[in-house]
Amino acid sequence: MKPSRLFLKLFLAFWGATSLSFFIAVGLMRLNDDHRDPSTERRAEESFPGAMASAIREEGAALPPPRDCGPFPGCGHAVGPPPGPGLGAPPGPGGEHRGAAPDPRRPPGAEGPPPVPITPLVIGTLVSLLFSTFLAWYLSRPLLHLGRALRSVAEGHLDTRVKPLMGRRRDEIVDLAGDFDRMVLQLQQLMDARQRLLHDISHELRSPLTRLQAAIGLLRQRPEQGASMLERIQRESERLDGLIEELLTLARLEAGSDNIARERVDLIELLGAIAEDAGFEAETKGCTLNFRAEGQFVSLVSGEMLYRAFENVVRNAVKFTDPGSAVTLEAHIEDEGRRLHIRVRDRGPGVAPQMLEAIFEPFKRAESDTPVVGFGLGLAIARRAVEMHGGSIRASLGEGGGLVVDIRLPKL
Repeated sequence: MKPSRLFLKLFLAFWGATSLSFFIAVGLMRLNDDHRDPSTERRAEESFPGAMASAIREEGAALPPPRDCGPFPGCGHAVGPPPGPGLGAPPGPGGEHRGAAPDPRRPPGAEGPPPVPITPLVIGTLVSLLFSTFLAWYLSRPLLHLGRALRSVAEGHLDTRVKPLMGRRRDEIVDLAGDFDRMVLQLQQLMDARQRLLHDISHELRSPLTRLQAAIGLLRQRPEQGASMLERIQRESERLDGLIEELLTLARLEAGSDNIARERVDLIELLGAIAEDAGFEAETKGCTLNFRAEGQFVSLVSGEMLYRAFENVVRNAVKFTDPGSAVTLEAHIEDEGRRLHIRVRDRGPGVAPQMLEAIFEPFKRAESDTPVVGFGLGLAIARRAVEMHGGSIRASLGEGGGLVVDIRLPKL
């Protein structure tokens, strides 16, 4: 495999740094040796035998019998052959001669320290080469994996993952790979949701259009049934218009809040108006709607969007509650007037625990034994509208059955 530019840069940087530090250390050692005075060393070498001879004359009788101790590196032989006439050392008690010999590593007549051997330099250079190669490979390899993964994602392969390729590393680069995998997973989920949304939209649009075409065909075949067919055509066209309106509302919420006008609205008063309208619908079903709230909560919001959100949640509860039961709508001001907590509870069949989050996605409907009119966009619109105002909406299962929806909105 061809080395990458990053690998070469890291390799040259590390190798240059280690080699430079090694040669600087060797140079400092040589510089320290070069600063020694050769004449001083020579005088020390010449005076050492005389000092040795004086010590032997004074203490020779107390010295133990000599034995061959071998050479001492750097200072000659402690015990060796007769030193010659220049040393002036008398024989010991046994007739032997005691003295010092010159360093055998230094050539005759040479001054200064012995030459530095080349072997340590070669070994140090090779070690720095291997170390720099390993370190450059260790740092550049995960970045190469990330680069390939980015190119793969750019080509549309959203199943690409990087973290499994990092091995047993535990550092910031592995954390970056994990963040990359989570980002790609989120993109994959968004793309899948988009495909499902397009599929659901096409299905929801096709259904009323199919019924419209069937009604038109029957009207042509049976002109005498024109009144009933026209009524059916009108009903399907209204259904189609409602679907398109909800899709446009969802699209506006998905686009963001920059283009949505805001005004100061009392949200508790807004809930009261919704409760009054939904109460009539509940009565037709044999149910009641109990609304409890106190005070005022005035905030700078989009009244239209929040009205649609609250209405969808309340009407959804009325739609699914059991006949003869009651739907509860409560509003409480919390955090010393800084937050509004809205709770809507029905007495219906509820939903499966794994569906508590999914019901806020577009075209997701709770399972029911009876046919339910709607497109599955109401709670999705409610969630987008609440989150657009910095709030949150959560669903949970109520004690004894039913669904509980909690909405929390900050004061803006």
